[in-house]
Amino acid sequence: MHRRVLLLAAAGVGVLLLVGSAAAMGTGRSSSHGQVSAASSFAKAWASVPRSPAARQAKKTMVFGLEQGITGFNVLDTNENALYSAIVAGLPIVRGLYVIDQKGNYHLDLASKVVATKKSLKIWIRKDANWYWVGHKAKPVTAADFIYTWQQLVQPSNNVASSTGYTNIASASSSGHGKVVTFRWKPGQAFADYRDLFGEVLPGFALHGSGSGCGGGCTFNQYWHTGVVGSDNKPISDGPFYMQSYTPDQGMLLKKNPHWYGKKAGLNSISFKIITDTNSEIQAMRGGEVDAIAPSPETALSQLVHQKNLVYSAIPSFTQEHWDIQVNPTAQFRNAWNPLLTKQYIRAAISEGMNRQSLIKALYGPIAPGLKPLNNTFYEIGTNANGKFAYFNKYNFNPKKAIALLKKHGCTGGPSSPSASNQKVWSCGGQKTEFRFDTTTRASRVTSSQIFQQQLMAIGIKLDVTIHQAADFFGTTLPNTNFDLGEYAWIGGADPSGFDAIYQCYNAQKNLGGSNYKRYCNKKVDALIKKGEVNFNATKRTAQYQQAAKLTSNQIAVIPLYASPQIFVYKKALKGASKSNNPTLEGPTWNLEQWHWG
Repeated sequence: MHRRVLLLAAAGVGVLLLVGSAAAMGTGRSSSHGQVSAASSFAKAWASVPRSPAARQAKKTMVFGLEQGITGFNVLDTNENALYSAIVAGLPIVRGLYVIDQKGNYHLDLASKVVATKKSLKIWIRKDANWYWVGHKAKPVTAADFIYTWQQLVQPSNNVASSTGYTNIASASSSGHGKVVTFRWKPGQAFADYRDLFGEVLPGFALHGSGSGCGGGCTFNQYWHTGVVGSDNKPISDGPFYMQSYTPDQGMLLKKNPHWYGKKAGLNSISFKIITDTNSEIQAMRGGEVDAIAPSPETALSQLVHQKNLVYSAIPSFTQEHWDIQVNPTAQFRNAWNPLLTKQYIRAAISEGMNRQSLIKALYGPIAPGLKPLNNTFYEIGTNANGKFAYFNKYNFNPKKAIALLKKHGCTGGPSSPSASNQKVWSCGGQKTEFRFDTTTRASRVTSSQIFQQQLMAIGIKLDVTIHQAADFFGTTLPNTNFDLGEYAWIGGADPSGFDAIYQCYNAQKNLGGSNYKRYCNKKVDALIKKGEVNFNATKRTAQYQQAAKLTSNQIAVIPLYASPQIFVYKKALKGASKSNNPTLEGPTWNLEQWHWG
C-alpha cells in the first residue's frame, strides 16, 4: 500500500484510511462455510481467554477492545481500507517496505537497503524475511511478492484504494536470487514519495486458487474477507503475529509467529474483542475485561483520564474528519441526488451555515481543549496546515452571509435572517435546498448531524439524516456514491500524496481516484498532483501540493471539520506500549511485538 489515507480512513500509496465508528463492520461477502468455520474457531479461542487481568498476564496474553467491526483485511482494497483493519492486520501480520514510528520517522522494514533515483527504485529485501504459512514450509519474502503487489495495484479490474505511485512504474525485474527487486519508472515519472510505496507486500505465491480459498476467493477483490490466509484458508504472515481465527462482529485471535525476522513478540497471543458501544468499551476498560483500547475520541472518555491503573494518551492525529459533497453519482442513484450540490455557491452557503468551532467544543472540550477547525484540504497539522495556508477559513461560520449568497443567486422562499425556529427552505432554480446526509453510528457523528441539521435549518437548508452501521456506510453507501452529503474521516500521514486518490478525477480504467467517492474532478488539481508525485525537490513539491490544496479549498471539494485527537488507553502493567500511540495510519499496534506484561 502506498501510505495513503485510511478510512478511520489507512492501502496503497497515497491511500487514506477511512475512520469508522463504534459500530459493527462485519462483512457479508464471504461464504457461509468460511464464516461458520471461523466462528466456531474464535468462539473456542475466546472461551479459553482468562477473564482476569492477572490470569491473562500469567499466560502472556491480552485483550484489545476493538470498537469497530471489520469489512475485511485486505487494506489495499478500497472496500476494506479501514483503520481497524490496519490495527489488526497491518504491521502485526503483513509487513511493508518501511515502518513509520510515533514521531513520523521512517525505518527500513522488509528492506535492508533502498536506492531511489530519477530512473528506478531498487530494493534489497532483508535475507531473514520469511512467510510463515501454517502447515507449509517457511518461504522467503522475495522480489516476486513485490512485483505481484505492484501488478495487483495497477490492474484496472481490482478495487484498489489507491494506485498512486504504482502507475508511475514501467517495469520490474528480480536479481540477487530473488532478494533484490528493481522497479523502473516511466520516463519523467519518478515517484518522489517512494518511501510510502509498498506499505504492505502481498504473498502472491499463496493467493492463487479457486473456490472459497484465500479467505473468500483468490482474486484481489475477494481475498482476506474472513482472515489473512492462503489458498487453503490457513493463516499466513511475515509479521510478529498471525491470525488464528476470526468471527465477524465478534473478534479475532492473533498468535505469535515463531518465524518472524524481528524481535520476538513478548506476548503469546492477543484477542481483539469487538465492542461497538462506546460506553461498554469504556466500562470494559475500567473493569479489567480488556487491557487496551484505541477508542474514538468521545467525551465519555473523561472517566478514564485519571484512573490510576491506566495510562491515558491523547495526541494530535493526521486525521481529516470531513463532509464529502457528492457532485457526480453513478447513474442508478442520480434520481435520489440533489444536483444543486454542483453549484459552488450552494456549497459555500452550506459551509457558512456550519459553526465548526462550536461542534468541536461540544465534542472535545473536556478531552482536547484548544482543538481548531481544519482549513487545509491536504494537510491536517503543522505549519503547512495553518496561517497563510488555512485556505478554507474564508468559509467559516457566517449565516447572514450564507443567506445573502442564496438571495444573490436568485433563490427564493427562505428566511430573511437566521432563526433557530425557521421552517422555510430555499428554492434555487426550482430545486429545494434539501439534501440527504449520511454518516455512521459513531457518537460524535450522530452529534454532528444533530448540531449541523439545526444550524443549517436556521438558514433555510434542510438535511435529511440517515445514520448507518459502519459496514453499510463504508461497504455500500460510499463506494456506490449513494449520498448527497456524507461525514467520515481519513487518517494518513505527513506526506500530502496520501490525498491523491481522494481528489483525483475518478477513472476506474486507469486506477485513479479510487477513494474519490464524491466524484470531484478538476484537471488542474490532477496536473498539480501529477507534478508533485514526481518532484524530488521538497520545496517545489510542497508548493505544488499547496496549490492543489488552495484549489480544492476554494471550490469546496469537501468541508474539512477537524483533526480528531488520537487516543490510546492501556493498563500500566502493560510494558512496551509507551511509544505506541502513533498519529500516522500505522496505529497503536505498529510496535505490538514490543508489548509485554511487567
